[in-house]
Amino acid sequence: MKQIFRSKISWWLFGPILFLLLFFPLWYWEQTAGHFFTTGINLLVATFFIYLIRTTYYLFHDRQLLVYCGPWRMQIPVDSITQVEATHNPISSPALSLDRLLVRYGKYDSVLISPADRAGFLAALLQLNPAIRHD
Repeated sequence: MKQIFRSKISWWLFGPILFLLLFFPLWYWEQTAGHFFTTGINLLVATFFIYLIRTTYYLFHDRQLLVYCGPWRMQIPVDSITQVEATHNPISSPALSLDRLLVRYGKYDSVLISPADRAGFLAALLQLNPAIRHD
C-alpha cells in the first residue's frame, strides 16, 4: 500500500526568495535595457525552486520510506528507523519547512523531513514499525 505525504512549505521562507528571483530581473531589465543572461539565470534558478517545491514528498511503499526532493531520492527501510523527534534544525535537508522531524535510522544515519500531515505520517510510520521511539 502506498501512502504519500507532501512536504509542509514555509512560504515566509520561500516566498521572498521566489519574489526576488522572478521580479528582480524585470526591474533590472528596465534599468539596464535588458540583459538576457542575468534574466535567464534568475528564471532558471526560480524554475528550479518551483520544481523542488512541487516534487518534495515522502512515500511509504513496501516497508520503505522513500524521500523525494527534486532530482534527489532517498530510500530508508522502515525496519531500520529507530527514532523520530520534532526539531527546527535549519540544516539543509529534503524539507521545505523549519517545522521538521528528525528521522534516525541505521546505526548513525538521520534525515530531516517536514510532512504537512505530521500526525498522519507518524501514524503510518508507527503502523509499519511500532518499535520506533517518538515524542
